[in-house]
Amino acid sequence: MSIIKKPELLAPAGSLKHLEMALAFGADAVYAGVPKWSLRVRGNGFIREDFIKGIELAHSQGKKVHAVLNIIPHVRRVAAFERIVDEMAQLKPDAFIMADPGLIDIVRNRYPDIPIHLSVQANTVNAGSVKFWQKVGLTRCILARELSLTEIEMIKQECPDMEIEVFAHGALCIAVSGRCLISGMLSHRDANIGACNNACRYGFKVRNVHSATADDVTTFEADDGTILSAELEESMHHPGEWMRMEEDLNGSYLMNSKDLCTLPVLKKLIEIGVDSLKIEGRSRSPFYSAAISRAYRLAIDAICEGKEIPEESFTIVNSIPSRGYTTALLEPHRPDKTQDYETNSPNPGNWQICGDIKTQDADGTLHIDVKNRFEKNSKIALFTPQGMIPLDGASLANERDGKALDVAPGTGWSVTLKHKDKVDISKAVMLRIDN
Repeated sequence: MSIIKKPELLAPAGSLKHLEMALAFGADAVYAGVPKWSLRVRGNGFIREDFIKGIELAHSQGKKVHAVLNIIPHVRRVAAFERIVDEMAQLKPDAFIMADPGLIDIVRNRYPDIPIHLSVQANTVNAGSVKFWQKVGLTRCILARELSLTEIEMIKQECPDMEIEVFAHGALCIAVSGRCLISGMLSHRDANIGACNNACRYGFKVRNVHSATADDVTTFEADDGTILSAELEESMHHPGEWMRMEEDLNGSYLMNSKDLCTLPVLKKLIEIGVDSLKIEGRSRSPFYSAAISRAYRLAIDAICEGKEIPEESFTIVNSIPSRGYTTALLEPHRPDKTQDYETNSPNPGNWQICGDIKTQDADGTLHIDVKNRFEKNSKIALFTPQGMIPLDGASLANERDGKALDVAPGTGWSVTLKHKDKVDISKAVMLRIDN
């Protein structure tokens, strides 16, 4: 059997807690946004001190931290960049993730020894572009999400000496590689400088609907050949502002993509020789970073050992909130297999965080701040780097007076549960599992 190179598993870190959880649950590296200079302004909890601690922690484990500087700045902002990059370079991140050629040129001139990874924002879709950036001195290209498996393979074959990174899991934009104008148009919040408000997830209302045949209109065509012409209102934030639109009969969440999940094609991506598999989600919770890291850690290790992906990987991704899954443009699909036309509400999954463990007594008793309702008969467990640990709710009691409880009602309550084994509470997530 031929030896398969194991790719890096790269996880999102929206805060230092994200970083700690992702590394504990199997990530080889994390990426974290530099404040005001990456594309997740509202979901970025990192400050300079977090980078210092995070880089030290990762390096102590033989792992990496990539600092994201991938905004595409307007001219007035460029002058401040040199000071920011000087500060970040002192912290010795393992790479900068960047998109803007002008900023890349500044970093190459000032810090030629720091690797630069080309952001997905640069929309790299062919081997010629990869070779160009390699000549400029970059060490890795994060390929555009508009590529098929065949195209990724062709690029890797033509550029064997360049590291190739591909998104493996997470939210998708309808825009080209995330370069979206919808948020800017509706809310004057430019996604390309990190201020996206996820307008593509909003609900839309329609009025003045006119149906026509495919002979009348040449855009969206439903299965029965009918086209709908209407006026569109984003009702949550812009009531009363109507825009002309055309849509098919599936509904009006016309910009709401399902989430990417590459478990069905992961073996192929690894066989292609992709160097890094990236999880999207700096705006998601630390639990999300941990859970998806574990799912893909188990899957990557199994594939590289010649085994099938374990069922636990699929259980994890199907048990946490998502918008449904697709392999997107990696494989051919009908549009209704990649888009959720009918709702912007995520599938809630059947795992819900129900408590935050504050402390554990010498006898094993857990002291818990309740986050979501659970009952003593609920199926509850601790999600840990070693796997799921069942909890027995029979001993549920009010922390304040020790009285037995049938129900932990929700936020504001503190309870105790007896548990015989010692737990690393800093890495354990308490879940209610709804079957």
